[in-house]
Amino acid sequence: MKKRVERLRGMYDLLPETYHQQRWLMGRLGDFLSRAGYVQVDSPILEQSDLFQASFGQDLWQNLYSFRLHHRELCLRPEYTASICRMYLDHYQQQPLPLRFHYAGPIFRYESPGRERYRQHTQLGIELFGGQSALADAEIVLLACDVLHELQISRYRLELGHIGVASGFINRLKLDDQAARLLLSLMEQIGRSEEGEQLARARLEALYPQSESDEKQRIAHQDGSVSEAESRLVGSLLGGMDIPFGDDADRREVIERFLWKIERSEQRRQILYGLEFLQALHAVSGPPPEVFHELRALLARYELDPEPLRELEQLVEVIEQSGVPREQIILNLSLGRGVSYYTGLVFEIHAENQTGSNTQLCGGGRYDHLMRAVGSSRDVKACGFAFGLERLLTQLPASEVPELEATAAVVIPVSEQDAAYAMRVARQLRLAGTHIELDITGHGVGSGLKLAARKKVRYALIVGEVERQAETVTLRDLETSEEQSVPLKELVPQLLTREGKMVG
Repeated sequence: MKKRVERLRGMYDLLPETYHQQRWLMGRLGDFLSRAGYVQVDSPILEQSDLFQASFGQDLWQNLYSFRLHHRELCLRPEYTASICRMYLDHYQQQPLPLRFHYAGPIFRYESPGRERYRQHTQLGIELFGGQSALADAEIVLLACDVLHELQISRYRLELGHIGVASGFINRLKLDDQAARLLLSLMEQIGRSEEGEQLARARLEALYPQSESDEKQRIAHQDGSVSEAESRLVGSLLGGMDIPFGDDADRREVIERFLWKIERSEQRRQILYGLEFLQALHAVSGPPPEVFHELRALLARYELDPEPLRELEQLVEVIEQSGVPREQIILNLSLGRGVSYYTGLVFEIHAENQTGSNTQLCGGGRYDHLMRAVGSSRDVKACGFAFGLERLLTQLPASEVPELEATAAVVIPVSEQDAAYAMRVARQLRLAGTHIELDITGHGVGSGLKLAARKKVRYALIVGEVERQAETVTLRDLETSEEQSVPLKELVPQLLTREGKMVG
């Protein structure tokens, strides 16, 4: 017996009720975003892999569905932002800014599946290109909150951060690219859970161990780029210590190993210093306005530019005046968001799910350098957000979610000779806007009535030779067992009237 082919782990089937709810939610929020000036677009699910290098980098590359086909590196879309930037470069560079887009569709990430976490899920969001940064930031944050208000979701937590604080500090450490990316990812870990600090330190020890005796690590990180000046200096130092060399290759290897260890040790020291700062930054998270005083003191202690705080203070003032309750706002400058393209504001919206645990509904921020990273000759001011549609659906009050529309009636032909007339009746009713099924079992009236009853359909429309010749239909109420003959030309208004009474 052939083995059954199963659904891939982390994927899911959209059954009729859920599919209907998702399409309804997309349509409702699409209409809402359109009223704010955001036009709907979509991008290909399949893109060139290089497009996502700037947003995910090598560290997160293992989470992407990437593959090689016909000598091209391709990737299933893991998010929309980079794709919309590519779309802007292809079609909109000559258009005046600002430009507003909204989208909804599937994305793919190879992550560990869990409750409300799938490897394919639906993302709905916006991208705003151009405009004055403070005004654009305020617009997208308020619009994200208004999406929840539109859906009658009032209990949520808005977390605001600014990547400029952490990135400014990290840039001052003069780390190499790998170490700088590591610190940003450690910031993300610290902010995600109570165990984040321990996980961050464990990851640091794995990548920058205190003892660097493993020759394989040395070979993996060696790039042979020792300058002549460094070589002469270290050679002179080692020569003065009476350390003999073999040939030139041996001499160069010893020098490279020595310099690499010094460099790694300094990187480790700087990363530990950076980790200490990120832990302090995370510890100062809290509600405004009190938290601003503590954050200013922290930035002054580390001699950092307070400009990001001024930006956030202005933003908090605007969104409070616009109706977002202060008690639902949290300042968290250790918020990292997990991707590397953010340049300023970052934010997330969280709520409690049905089990009482925290779930993230939305995330976004500012990414002024991403356009250049995907091929533009210049930076373009940009910001946006995205909701996870599946998670958003779990937060909706039951009264807000529409039920799948039921079939109003089943047309049952008495015999095969009556099939054409039955199809004509069904077609006429569908064109009038009613939900009509046609019994195609070919088993006769009795079987058709039983099938309609099992499906909980209220009415059966029976057509046979008598009805054909008279241009009528026998309408049977399956709840009361009442029957009446209805002329075909009167069937539409009568059935619509009956449907209206059922709905009322």
